[in-house]
Amino acid sequence: MQKEKMRTKLQLCAAGILLLWVLLAALGQQYGLGQKYLVVKVNGSVIGMTSADTDVDSVMHDSRRILAKQTEGYLMQEIVWETEESRKLFVPLMDETELRDAVLDALQDEDAGAQVFAYTVNAGGTFISFPDLAEVEDFLNRIKAEADAEDSFGVCFYKRDDHREGSLQANLMLRKQVSEEPATAGDAGVILALDRALKAAEENPGENRYQRGILEMEFTEDVEIFTDVVPRANMMSIEDAVAEVTKTKETNKIYEIEPGDCLSVIAVKHDTTVDSIVTLNGFEDENVIIMAGQEIILAVPEPDIALRICEGVVYEEDYTENPIIIPNDAWYTTDEVVRQEGTVGRREVNAVVVTENGIETERSMIHQTILAESVPAVIEQGTKIPPTYIKPISGGRFTSGFGMRWGRMHNGVDWACPTGTTVYASSSGTVVSAGWASGYGNCVLISHPDGRMTRYAHNSALLVTAGQSVSQGQSIALSGSTGRSTGPHVHFEIYINGSRVNPLKYLN
Repeated sequence: MQKEKMRTKLQLCAAGILLLWVLLAALGQQYGLGQKYLVVKVNGSVIGMTSADTDVDSVMHDSRRILAKQTEGYLMQEIVWETEESRKLFVPLMDETELRDAVLDALQDEDAGAQVFAYTVNAGGTFISFPDLAEVEDFLNRIKAEADAEDSFGVCFYKRDDHREGSLQANLMLRKQVSEEPATAGDAGVILALDRALKAAEENPGENRYQRGILEMEFTEDVEIFTDVVPRANMMSIEDAVAEVTKTKETNKIYEIEPGDCLSVIAVKHDTTVDSIVTLNGFEDENVIIMAGQEIILAVPEPDIALRICEGVVYEEDYTENPIIIPNDAWYTTDEVVRQEGTVGRREVNAVVVTENGIETERSMIHQTILAESVPAVIEQGTKIPPTYIKPISGGRFTSGFGMRWGRMHNGVDWACPTGTTVYASSSGTVVSAGWASGYGNCVLISHPDGRMTRYAHNSALLVTAGQSVSQGQSIALSGSTGRSTGPHVHFEIYINGSRVNPLKYLN
């Protein structure tokens, strides 16, 4: 009996101690005993429970500051978190320090496999993630490795004010420059290198200080790098990443047609096909008429990251000096006589060539050494603007062209029109004759300053006389059907050096 009482006392004592411990634990915010607490989720996953009095906002901001410090200030992501209330019994509760550590673990724990910390490269819209900046640098260096066999250029990282806060830009720079001082947005530049070479050649004419090898190299677009938290599956090996961004992909771009372009020339220049151009632009066929200044769509194969290279090259070529022109104010611009034939010379050229993705976009000669001199041709050339020729009537219906007709030669062109239609002088000149001519009926013949002559036949009335000067567009006759004619019309001829030619080739 005594033993049972002792056992009961011990049980009551143990229960009291347990209850006291539970109460103390609850008071210490270690367990929930029915009071309200918060379930905390980060990026959609529960990371723990904490007292309702915990300043979760402050914990999240502290976690973000710690992550930003670990990533050298380039943290870009927002931590997505939420809380919900609960009242379950005996739930372990975290204090602020434990909760902050749990947030960091949720974001950084690679073993969890959900989210990992990364440096992400935006390569032409393709996003590739790496664990640190050293791998980003290795990745970018491998892209240019084949073009830069001597490894003269290295990757430089810099900030740009016009890009989003916290991001870095990357481009290429001579390794000597990379090691000397931090890069800025204006340091690298193929165009600057080309300008420097051309300016040096202009300031030092005759000094053949040849430029050889790669003068400048850069990515065609700045490469953006930022840090974030990404799914582990997004991480890629450097080898796979290089293969992904350097393989060519079909990309649409706008091209402005240049003088001399045709679809086949454009296709060759841009590594595409005529069929592709026709389809993309909705042309009827490959014979469509295109004009300089017109914009069309091209599908061209391009990688995500391409190189722009400025290189000095040396080669030999034939050349011809520009001719010496002797002006003759008494001649028309269509008249010229070669007074001395020119000769072809030979020279050594130092040029600066710019390529993008292996395609040449610009070539400028900066030095030359003459190996065999070219003698320029001497050409006497007219300066006077030659007269123009217009259609001799307004309106009319074209009925007959220049050439064989009914088994005989038709030496002009005909326009049918009502009798009495005004006939105009096609060009300024002097009336040679105005009267009846066999077969032509009432006819006007005009001589022009360039040595040509024009004839207007089958008129019903003549408005000018022989020896009279007329201006272009002046009324000289009224149409009719005189002479050998099948109906009222104007018959028009042009003579060059006494021979009749097709008038339609000379009318404006």
